[in-house]
Amino acid sequence: MFERFTQDARAVVVQAQQQARRLGHGYIGCEHLLLAVVSADTSAGAAPRGVGLTPVTVEQALLGLVGTPDGALDRAALASIGIDLDLVQKKVEEVFGSDALARRPRRRRWRGRRSCPPEAGHLRFTPGAERCLEGSLREALARGDRHIGVEHISLALAAMPDGVIPQLLTAVMVSATQVRSVVQEGYRRAG
Repeated sequence: MFERFTQDARAVVVQAQQQARRLGHGYIGCEHLLLAVVSADTSAGAAPRGVGLTPVTVEQALLGLVGTPDGALDRAALASIGIDLDLVQKKVEEVFGSDALARRPRRRRWRGRRSCPPEAGHLRFTPGAERCLEGSLREALARGDRHIGVEHISLALAAMPDGVIPQLLTAVMVSATQVRSVVQEGYRRAG
């Protein structure tokens, strides 16, 4: 299937992996594909941005829904409730040693998903992301295209009936119908 992907669509898949690593997630999910699509410097990436799906809004909604692994702490959020993270770190190091916070358990689990350290090795696609990529092939075939482009990935993401994508779209107050509409309009104009 990947041999049918255009150069831009392949770049989106690579970008999704980079986004997952950057966010500390040990998997590539639909949410990372969406973040990569709206970050893409293509007309197909610009279409969803037209209805409010910007890299910033998608990432904020994504972090709100999925979070970060290991309960990564937000310094500003903690400060707003009176917790000084530097002071906490200093006290922990005084009691447990200077490398106490640097130690990591050998195996981590995060929200029920197996996770490998994001900086190491290959990241797996979630079953939802695999369905999305298969859906992009169906979108291309339905339009009579011999290639799979960023627009097909966008349409497949908008067609996801469950999982993180519908929740994410709701969080940014954009409907799947709006996304499909702007992507299809851009597709018609380009074709």
